[in-house]
Amino acid sequence: MKKNKFLNVSLFFFGIIFCSHFVAQNQSFKYELAYKPNPLKDSVILEKMVLDIEDKNLSIFRTEFEKKSDSLIAKTGFGLGRKPRFEDQFYIVKKLPNNEIQKSIQTIYSEIFSIKINEKLDWEILPEKSKIANFSVQKARVNYGGRNWTAWFATEIPIQDGPYIFNGLPGLIIKISDDQNNYIFNLTEIKNGDKNVYYRNKGSELTWEQFKKLSENYYSDPLSRIKATGAPIKVDDGKGNGVTPDMKVYTNKMKKRIKENNNPIELNHKIDYK
Repeated sequence: MKKNKFLNVSLFFFGIIFCSHFVAQNQSFKYELAYKPNPLKDSVILEKMVLDIEDKNLSIFRTEFEKKSDSLIAKTGFGLGRKPRFEDQFYIVKKLPNNEIQKSIQTIYSEIFSIKINEKLDWEILPEKSKIANFSVQKARVNYGGRNWTAWFATEIPIQDGPYIFNGLPGLIIKISDDQNNYIFNLTEIKNGDKNVYYRNKGSELTWEQFKKLSENYYSDPLSRIKATGAPIKVDDGKGNGVTPDMKVYTNKMKKRIKENNNPIELNHKIDYK
């Protein structure tokens, strides 16, 4: 993967400003997530992610697209589209002082569910140090979700947070990846945050077992509720035209995508779709 020189320069200069004059205000940290939806294939999906931190007490990690949608919902009541696969959703809300972490899932029917993350992060801080952009970083390891992760954190940024659920190190996490490189998070930009941070409501809380049942029911017939209403369904024909698909063919295509792209970040909660 090619390095983005512009982003490295951006981090270089921000590192000088941020570390010399830290201001207690909302901060926004942009990350690039590169992940493999299928570990047996070489294809990689790139997502632009944002970690918004409000008053050092609350942080929300989500895609830039989801952040825009949350803002639109707060202002107009209407948001943007949703991802059809649960395995591709990385929306996390952390209440930092209490170390409360919720993973948010939204269905194509706009239902919101949350899963409380109780798995403890037992960090091992290592003596190895390095440089990323202008930041002096230190290495740490942790096991989460059935994966072994290596992180690089910067103590000069006094924020004990990072991308996704990762937090608790004595400095911001600049980079973190699992040992198979199925998931790689890289910090790309730092900026002052918005005055108001809009984010999803908590929704209905689920256990992992209940989430498994939700996922299996959805997989069995992803469009069942839409078909039950009799409402017409249109899909893009690849040329920008809306066409009515063969529902059986389209449903089987969705099921195939879910089954083949089944590489969740919480590998210990992987669902065996049949």
